[in-house]
Amino acid sequence: MKNWVIDHIHSTIGFEVQHMMVSKVRGQFLSFTAEVKAENLLDLTTAKVVFKLDGNSINTRNQLRDKHLKSADFFDVHNYPTIDFISTFITKNEDSYKVTGDLTIKDITKPVTFDVVFGGKAKDLHGIEVYGFEAEALINREEFGLTWNAALETGGVLVGKEVRIIIELELNNGSLAAPLNKENKEEQLNYNKISELMTSEQINRMVAENINDFILITDKTGVIHYANPSLKTVSDTSIQHSNFFEHIHPEERDIIKSEVISITGRTIKKSLKSEFRLQHAEGYYLEVEADISTIKETLNTYSESELVLVVMREISERKEAEKAIYQLAFNDHLTNLPNRRSFMNELRSEVIDRRYSDSKLTVLFIDLDNFKQVNDQWGHDAGDIVLKEAADRIKKVIRPSDVVARFGGDEFIVMIKDAKDVDDVIKIVDRMLEEFQYPINISNQETSITCSIGVAHFPEHGKSPEDLIQNADTALYYVKDRGKSDYKIFNQDLEHQSLERRLLENALRQGINNEQFYLEYQPKVNLITNKLMGMEALVRWKHPELGIISPGKFIPLAEESGLIVPLGEWILRESCRQATTWQSKDYPHLSLSVNISVRQLEDIHFVTKLKSILQETEFDPTRLELEITESVLANIKSTIPVLHEIKKLGVQISIDDFGTGYSSLSYIKEFPIDTLKIDQSFIRDIHTNKESKEIARAIIKLAKSIGLRVIAEGIELEEHVDELSKDGCILGQGYYYSKPLNVDAFEDFMVTY
Repeated sequence: MKNWVIDHIHSTIGFEVQHMMVSKVRGQFLSFTAEVKAENLLDLTTAKVVFKLDGNSINTRNQLRDKHLKSADFFDVHNYPTIDFISTFITKNEDSYKVTGDLTIKDITKPVTFDVVFGGKAKDLHGIEVYGFEAEALINREEFGLTWNAALETGGVLVGKEVRIIIELELNNGSLAAPLNKENKEEQLNYNKISELMTSEQINRMVAENINDFILITDKTGVIHYANPSLKTVSDTSIQHSNFFEHIHPEERDIIKSEVISITGRTIKKSLKSEFRLQHAEGYYLEVEADISTIKETLNTYSESELVLVVMREISERKEAEKAIYQLAFNDHLTNLPNRRSFMNELRSEVIDRRYSDSKLTVLFIDLDNFKQVNDQWGHDAGDIVLKEAADRIKKVIRPSDVVARFGGDEFIVMIKDAKDVDDVIKIVDRMLEEFQYPINISNQETSITCSIGVAHFPEHGKSPEDLIQNADTALYYVKDRGKSDYKIFNQDLEHQSLERRLLENALRQGINNEQFYLEYQPKVNLITNKLMGMEALVRWKHPELGIISPGKFIPLAEESGLIVPLGEWILRESCRQATTWQSKDYPHLSLSVNISVRQLEDIHFVTKLKSILQETEFDPTRLELEITESVLANIKSTIPVLHEIKKLGVQISIDDFGTGYSSLSYIKEFPIDTLKIDQSFIRDIHTNKESKEIARAIIKLAKSIGLRVIAEGIELEEHVDELSKDGCILGQGYYYSKPLNVDAFEDFMVTY
């Protein structure tokens, strides 16, 4: 059998992974070898195909992501430098093939089948016959031990398990180049003649003069031979004959230039999509997405005068909206610190870097002591002042190389990098405790806020980011239980002393069995008409000995232990039963919102249980709304079918606390979702904080553009109502209208409101 030569310039091997924010994460292996043995490329059934990919050459245009993909969590190129495929058998169906073989990644070998399509046969400039093939295969990354660091993506955990391997090969038989004959030479057109054609009315008629897209034709060196009127309006009339690459932002110029060169000279024609920044005539840059393809004069099939057609459309508004919401994913808008997701992203990266080095890393988990008393005594505005002051004091103590983030509520977390030793860490901790001894001025009155700190060192106290944080948290709660305003370094004994947690879990289990829970209902109101529209059911726990236990304490434990499944089922049944009772007593027919957890949706019997509850309670499903968090959308394959089954029952679906995680609205529209609920953290200061106002406005505007309703939670002031109404938000809930009410109080509210 013949050995066919791979044209590496025009051949690529890459992959795609579905991702909620950017639609797809794409990458390529810049270095690979491929061997194709076949008697005839028009019949591959007897061929032998082998390729070897250099894992260290992976390129996704994101250095942090590339570093992760090369790490031990993913391809582990240090121990397994290559990815290998060897075909075992090939079947043919007209012009397509099924190429089955063994794919080996990290010493794990699995059978994989590529769908291969014959792309065509043609002659290159030297008269050599070239054959084109395109191949794709799907693999499950988890089967090969490939753990994606989801925090590297703006969508957090929203990264698919399926990886699509995409191969494009051009093959020839390695013949020597034949010189161009006289006939071919006579067919070559000079660029001046083409340029004249490009500015003629004949070409202008081919390109609609009133199209909004920006269109230009350039050669592979970047010289622009034609620019349509739309492009000239944002650039200038002199753009024609200038260099296209010079109009691209310097950070992206080389990438786009490389892409343009890569598609020119191809025997098998391909187009590509790209995004970059194009310079406006006034000096600033427009965000554009572009379709780039090659075109040729039909009389000149083998000439060097190949041109490139670039069709661009502006996406600046979309990018600005995504940037605004991006802030929700990685920044805490109150303290302007990185948030939990941003911190986890960097911590994972630092842990990966230290697996092959001796450099130090320490995590400090910080909790403000008695912060709830500040909120209760002075109100939430005072609480915000304290949180911002706490953030400033922590930043004042740590070094420039260290990282501090707001982890949630009154919790902060610090990453100390490359400390000399434990004593060096303790000096930082002591200074932090000392800094918090100074009082904080609230409304011209001084109040004291101290903090407690848990400490965990890598790798002694955890080899993964999750273990480090969990153990620092365990050390923190040891301090909280023993007087506060101190620190504790984690040790193994602490792990065995978390008795309260186990006791609370047992109490929670008994509480469910002994019906210690009850529901309160918070009204939902039309902000324009002030009409009562609905209610949200909220669970409460009254322990016979401990009294009222905060939902913030038992809900996370119920989630983690799985007890949220029976508890959530009780909440759903009881709230539907109560709503039906009110309906039978001629109270207003209101919509009912119930929070549903990830664990409940993962229950394969959830839809059956929901259907049974609706039938049992005789509650109208069209008036029931299930509130889910963004993390529920992480597993696309399992989530979409469940949500569609719920929708078939007539039940509405809402995303709760929108903004505390991150989802691309362009991706959310693919899910059967009806409503976005804007998180209260963006409502609290919407009347005074320009950033919060703009973020809320962006969410409302974009949600409406894809047909979603919007409701705001946490409305406490008339100014909140005014701002939200002005921006087009119709529904809201919060203490401005009413706190959550027990059954009797809510009945009175329905009558008197």
